[in-house]
Amino acid sequence: MIAALVLGWLALAPAGAGFTVAVDPGHGGKNCGGEGLRKGLYEKHVTLEIARRVRRNLLAERGLRVVLCREADVLVPINARVRCGNEAGARLFVSIHTNASPFGPSRGMQRGFEIYVLPVQGVDHDAGLAAIAPASPVDGAWAAHQVRATAVESLAAAQRIEWQMADALGSDRDRGIKQAGAKLDVLQGLKMPAVLVEVGFLDHPQDGNFLATEAGWDKIAGALSRAISDLRARELRGRTDPTITARTAPAR
Repeated sequence: MIAALVLGWLALAPAGAGFTVAVDPGHGGKNCGGEGLRKGLYEKHVTLEIARRVRRNLLAERGLRVVLCREADVLVPINARVRCGNEAGARLFVSIHTNASPFGPSRGMQRGFEIYVLPVQGVDHDAGLAAIAPASPVDGAWAAHQVRATAVESLAAAQRIEWQMADALGSDRDRGIKQAGAKLDVLQGLKMPAVLVEVGFLDHPQDGNFLATEAGWDKIAGALSRAISDLRARELRGRTDPTITARTAPAR
């Protein structure tokens, strides 16, 4: 089993390496995403506000760099977002989105946050491409193994984000970590652990109003920032103690 064979991307970070996180504010430009309760507020606005706050929160952390894959209200294709993370040399990719219930009887009744990662079996295509790229079969097998191991580590990173989000918003708002049920193409082709966070339901009376306020954006950005900071700190400690990985539960 891959999980048993790999210590983890945090523990195996090369000494002296910086920690870059790619933060992807979902949607943008003519791709507005879901519509909020406040007139003129769309998913694209909320995700960018949160992403900017994450970057601002982490500016003071030495050795940690935040790259935004969308800096303004512009349309950024999915492949460009993937390229953003890969070319930045990111150690973590976080795509921020908001949720919305389908139109119908349940509209406005769902609330809470949920986190998505690619299922391990869902990375077979990426692993296949990685396997045929190197010149030697041995290098190809190792490249494919790394792709699958990265998918496993995405789950560990998602768990740490889940803990921080639940602490900030309440455990009753936690809808869990999922590997199906959303369009996850922005996570395909990435060379680092990657998660997609749906921070709340824009159509829910409470979630929707919360997501339309600076206080709401600050709270969510704070939780994401603490999770990223924690992952980066564990990378630093993992260089001297390989038992410390993203899977190690936080002290409570």
